Amino acid sequence: MVRLYRKDGEKMGYRDDMTKSREYIDEHLAEDIDPHILSDMSGYSYYHFCHVFRSVNGMPVYEYLRDRRLGRAAVELSEGARVIDAALESGFDTPSGFTRAFTRRFGMTPSQYKKRKGGTLEMKPEIKKIEAFTAVGCIIRPEGEIDFKTNGAYWIGKDFSSVSGEDYAKLNPADKGEIGAWMHHPDKTDELYYFFGPIVKDKSFIPKGMEAIDVPAALYAVFPVEKAGSKTVLHDNVQKTWKFIFNDWFDGSGYAFDHTRMDFELYFGENTSIFVPVIKK
Repeated sequence: MVRLYRKDGEKMGYRDDMTKSREYIDEHLAEDIDPHILSDMSGYSYYHFCHVFRSVNGMPVYEYLRDRRLGRAAVELSEGARVIDAALESGFDTPSGFTRAFTRRFGMTPSQYKKRKGGTLEMKPEIKKIEAFTAVGCIIRPEGEIDFKTNGAYWIGKDFSSVSGEDYAKLNPADKGEIGAWMHHPDKTDELYYFFGPIVKDKSFIPKGMEAIDVPAALYAVFPVEKAGSKTVLHDNVQKTWKFIFNDWFDGSGYAFDHTRMDFELYFGENTSIFVPVIKK
């Protein structure tokens, strides 16, 4: 892992500091967040903080703040919030400024977005049989207690520097896509972790720092996730889809969740889908 030094000279990894910065942002989106406060909280100089934040999160801190606020507003609108309430709750001073930023981000006004969503999420999955396959990926252990059924896309913002880009490219993730899945350790059923990596043809090549899993054949309900222009919005869309599946879809669907098989997210180019193993009632 890359190591950095704080202003006080303490040697440390930067992943935890950036995680805390993102958590602070999420908890204070409705407030006027000054990045200088974030740098002081992390113990870095302002210049150093901005450099590290961009490296870890893929965008400058001001852009991340705007994108996160707009993503939160989109979720609130889809859940029935008024445009003016979504604007104020997302930290925008005026509805007009919010409308301009939202339109640039999503290609439609907040009112159009709200009308298109109808205030609720509705989707009809495709029911199909998926043959067994193998995937090679990284193991990500959760930080604290977590509701794994509503905490999808857990790979976003995580550190994969333990695996070289060259080795990962050899797995050819563009061929069949990558999966993300919450799993229990086979020998420790109380240990939960998130797996993320590409579907592969076989186990002939497993890079250092990665593991292989075999996913058995099953009947799946396949839910498409709404496309997003950033990882932040994709994270929200995946979580929103998971919530719809378990809070709304199963009731009256005629199917039950198959606990003997594995559910997972599939990331294939610009398309994301959630695969839920089901059995007919």
